[in-house]
Amino acid sequence: MVDEQTPSSGSGISGLIETIKERPGLYGGIGALVVVAIVAIVVLAIGGGDGDEEPADMAEGTETTAPVVVAPDVTTAPGEAGSQDTTAPGAEGTDDAPAINRNPLTGAPLASASTDRVVAVKVDNSPEAGPPIALQEAELIIEAPVEGGLTRLTAMFYENEPQVIGPIRSVRPVDADVLAPWRPFLVTTGGRPWIYREILAAGVEILDEGTDGLFQQIERRQPYHQVATIPLINQEAGEGAPAVSALPFGDSEIDGDAAITVGIPFSGVADVRWAYDSENETYVRTVNGDAFQVYPEYNAELTGFATDTVIVLKAAQRSAGYVDSAGADVPTFDVIGFGDVMVFHAGAVKTGQWLRAAQSDGWVFVDDAGAQFTIPEGRVWFEIVPRYVEVDVG
Repeated sequence: MVDEQTPSSGSGISGLIETIKERPGLYGGIGALVVVAIVAIVVLAIGGGDGDEEPADMAEGTETTAPVVVAPDVTTAPGEAGSQDTTAPGAEGTDDAPAINRNPLTGAPLASASTDRVVAVKVDNSPEAGPPIALQEAELIIEAPVEGGLTRLTAMFYENEPQVIGPIRSVRPVDADVLAPWRPFLVTTGGRPWIYREILAAGVEILDEGTDGLFQQIERRQPYHQVATIPLINQEAGEGAPAVSALPFGDSEIDGDAAITVGIPFSGVADVRWAYDSENETYVRTVNGDAFQVYPEYNAELTGFATDTVIVLKAAQRSAGYVDSAGADVPTFDVIGFGDVMVFHAGAVKTGQWLRAAQSDGWVFVDDAGAQFTIPEGRVWFEIVPRYVEVDVG
């Protein structure tokens, strides 16, 4: 049974589920129902690149040797927003925003009902940028491939408020479709204007370099030197469109096959592995054979990273229609429609299909018999994986 935090699904999802029930384990039965929607998504996404090639984040894909020696000042509140309008349509008017009783990122009960906003932060995940700061405070992390074989992270916060999070980087085309159900405030250093338009149209509000006082600088070379503080972000964000859960959290545990290790070879420079730690009942992350380490706070000692649940969502990869400053093709992914899903929790894996009928919908998970299933409460690392990538399960 999907609990109260599961987003209500329209007739599109219901129809997909009914078809799967009639034809268990067979993609052919649902393909005809979603192919038109997927084609439309491809046309809209590619068509969004209207020849406007100039990125807002001018440092993207470039390097500079200019030293940065300013430590973060976490006491200065941001000022007024800059000249760029980064307010999402329909996000105004907070007085009637209904309170929620569960954390929309973990599914766990809240101590009291809340109308707070979800905060999403784009975090650089390249080897030159790290280690990241305060990533372990994120209640949900989304990882998606970008150009050059690398991946980029979206760290999401609801109850937790780390003083410093970063390094912060730019948005990518898939962000509009991924983040739409949560309707967060999105913190980024910038992005291409047409990507901004798609994100804003999805009901996501943007805080960027046009927001005075939002970013602080740390002692890293550009463009890996900008961080933000969640308390200041929350001051700027305030209340707004009510948060919902885009993932089907529930009370049941995962009833699947044993899964002690998980390998996701994104590329030669991003070979991600997760290993189950039975003592702590978490999955521990490594990248390219080395422990994935983060700074719990600015200038603290490094620590490893673990999460309660790993979701691997297989999606069709295609070109976003432009290249970065180094000439590398920028990919994007079809995260609306259907595909394979693997949910890893407590040393077990549940396999099935993910379904999503529209951008405003959350994901629905069904097993091979067409029955919906939920995921346990807790911290989630959400992997968006090209469907051609073979996931190794041990």
